[in-house]
Amino acid sequence: MKSDAPSAPPPPSRPSRASRPWILAGQISSVLFLRWLVLVAAVFVFASLAAAVLAGSTDWLDLPIIHLMDRVRGPTLTALMRAVTFCGNGPTLTAVALVATLGLMAVGQRTPALYVAVTAAGAGALNSLLKLAFSRPRPLILSRLADAGGFSFPSGHSMAGAAIYGAVAVVAVLRFPRQRVAVVSLCALFVSAIGLSRIYLGVHYPSDVLAGWALGISWPLWLRPLLLTRSSVSSR
Repeated sequence: MKSDAPSAPPPPSRPSRASRPWILAGQISSVLFLRWLVLVAAVFVFASLAAAVLAGSTDWLDLPIIHLMDRVRGPTLTALMRAVTFCGNGPTLTAVALVATLGLMAVGQRTPALYVAVTAAGAGALNSLLKLAFSRPRPLILSRLADAGGFSFPSGHSMAGAAIYGAVAVVAVLRFPRQRVAVVSLCALFVSAIGLSRIYLGVHYPSDVLAGWALGISWPLWLRPLLLTRSSVSSR
């Protein structure tokens, strides 16, 4: 027997993001603000360190960290740091960039693949020019636990590592949202460990590493709006 009681009205549907443009606009504004904040901070850090290097006034930053590394040196940690620094050398980073580029092309992501390739090539070229421009000798404070040639500022391992792993992280955020937390965390861990290993092994000043990080992090962010837009990246 049917009930004569009126049925309850269905609950109001929640408007989609497409029907709430102010939310999307707010998210885009937040991303742009964060990007420019990082870029401005990176430029400030590098410019400050570059000026200090030219003035020969980085002891306040370099010496305490170098002495700390000297105190924590040990056989096990040295073996670990030598393995970590291998992840930031030229052949390894070239292989990482090549695998990432070819992998993205294999899944039809040509624009992100170009983004990673240009980031890698540009970071290497820019670092070489800056090393020649500053011509800073490598530190002699600690005994060197790894071979290193050329000039010291900025750290090539730190800069190229931050640029290439950073570009991979940017692509992961846009292309693989489900894996982005894991990929970004892993890339950040690699970049941090590589930079610290260069100081520990006695081949770079801390100011070299910080300058390399600043440039390496900012380089893919500068290139992102030029080579990589959300419309050029398909989402899952």
